[in-house]
Order: sequence, then C-alpha cells, then structure tokens
Amino acid sequence: MSVKTYSPGDTILTIDGNIITGFADGTFIVVEREVDAYAKVVGADGEVSRTKSANRSGSMTLTLKQSSNSNYTLGTLAAADEQSDASVVDIQCEDNLGNITFAGEGWIRKQPNQELSSDETSREWAFDMARIDFEYPAAS
Repeated sequence: MSVKTYSPGDTILTIDGNIITGFADGTFIVVEREVDAYAKVVGADGEVSRTKSANRSGSMTLTLKQSSNSNYTLGTLAAADEQSDASVVDIQCEDNLGNITFAGEGWIRKQPNQELSSDETSREWAFDMARIDFEYPAAS
C-alpha cells in the first residue's frame, strides 16, 4: 500500500486551450451528466429490465476567485459567443493523481453574478456540455 497525496492546486482544467487558474476555496469544479446512464423498467409482473441512455450531455460549474485572471478569459469567451455564436469550446480536466479525467465540448450558459463586497467573493461559471466523456486511468 502506498500513500497518495491529492493537491487541488495540481488540478489542470483547460478551456479552449486556456489553462484556468485562481480557483475559489472549497469545491471549485462540479461536473455532472444530465441523465442516468440506465433507467430501470419494472413490468406489471415484476420483471426488471434496464434501458441504456445515449444521452451523454451534462453541465459543469466552475468557481473562481473574484481576482482570478481566468474570469477575464471566460468573460471574453462569453461575450464573443453572445456576439457571434462562435464559442463552443473544448473542455478537459485532470486531477494530479490521474484518477479521473473528463473532457467534452461545452459553452458558457450565462455570465456569473457580479457581487462586490468588502471581502473577495467568488464567481460561478455555468457551462452546458454537449457530451461529457469520463476516463479512469489504471491505478498506479
């Protein structure tokens, strides 16, 4: 048995070729599929089957510190998309342990709320993703 160390600072998130930095403290990336992979179907006589969904779409929420330079990067992408419908982007993420990666195409659903305070706040960027592919590399 070997001791493993997870370091949130070593999480690499790339959006449209830009490495995203300045994550907020706490949970900073949430990615989820839109629907369950399988739906259980129970017949009148109790026989059970399952139906596989081909839907691999989902969403990602990214939380950055107010001072993160990546807010500018994402804001520029969002503004360009609103102007020309041209910002469907590649999204890739890997943790430093290599335990899970995900990738897909997505777009910024909306600009985050802009909250100004005497303390630094965070910005939540909501993405819709046409497809999310998860990979689980072999354990090392």
